[in-house]
Amino acid sequence: MSVSTMNPIRELPTRQNIRIAWGLILFFGSLHFSIPVLLNFFPGMVGIGIFFAVVSGPFSYLLWNLIHESIHGNFSNDRSQSQFWGRVLSILFGTQFVVLKASHLMHHKFNREAGDRIEFFEADSGRPRWMQSLNYYFRITFATYLFEVGIGFVLFLPSAWSKRISQKTVRYPIEDAFFKWVLKPEILSEARKDLLFTFLLYSVSFWLYGTHFWILLILLLLRAFFVSFFDNAYHYAKEIDNKNSAYNLRLPDRLSRWFLHFNYHRIHHRFPGVPWNRLPKQMETVGEFWDKGFWRQAWSQWKGLI
Repeated sequence: MSVSTMNPIRELPTRQNIRIAWGLILFFGSLHFSIPVLLNFFPGMVGIGIFFAVVSGPFSYLLWNLIHESIHGNFSNDRSQSQFWGRVLSILFGTQFVVLKASHLMHHKFNREAGDRIEFFEADSGRPRWMQSLNYYFRITFATYLFEVGIGFVLFLPSAWSKRISQKTVRYPIEDAFFKWVLKPEILSEARKDLLFTFLLYSVSFWLYGTHFWILLILLLLRAFFVSFFDNAYHYAKEIDNKNSAYNLRLPDRLSRWFLHFNYHRIHHRFPGVPWNRLPKQMETVGEFWDKGFWRQAWSQWKGLI
């Protein structure tokens, strides 16, 4: 059965998405393999490795935003093509597509509900404010990405162990729904296969870097920060218990395009099936507006718990 008879054909920037995907593969492939080989022959050129590791932060955020298009089926009208690129790019990202897809779709389903509004102090939780504050700052700087990476290793364990860990750690409906999704047999099978590819890619890369392994750590730390910090900015201090609660954050057009217009965030929550290249037009069509500037809102997260 052809794609056209199964799903309505939408105007998606598939060719552009594929070009961006190949560009990201080339950039990160060079960082993982070409640069460490170069350093083995020319150790004095370590500055080049540091430079590319530092600039990898914005590239990592672009990588996440392109994976996000696959999660919502906006990469291609061909579902198998969206799935393929989602899996390939997620392995490059350091985790598995099913993990990113489950966590992000749960975010949409439980947006601003308990467990998805990390900046609010929970007086009845039994945890002191300082502990919740420490958890909050860890979440917005590194923990979002670290969870997405670490959960793959949990899923690689025997299923009985994974279920036991999930039962002991779940506190909110969003977490329960996430684990129910990823612990399905067919999801587990895909996650485990992709984890092997992820482990192979990064273990070979670390081996090639040798004593310069810390350059790869810079890449991973910056990726964790960019993904964790900027993703939370769209919701910090916004109203709760509203699935469309998010900010539209103003950015210069070129930078907005680099983010694949992720800053049109309330528009995305309202219309998740709209591809990134049509979000500006969608905003104009429905009469939406900018709430504030991107950088101002991102910086405001340092105020901490509310």
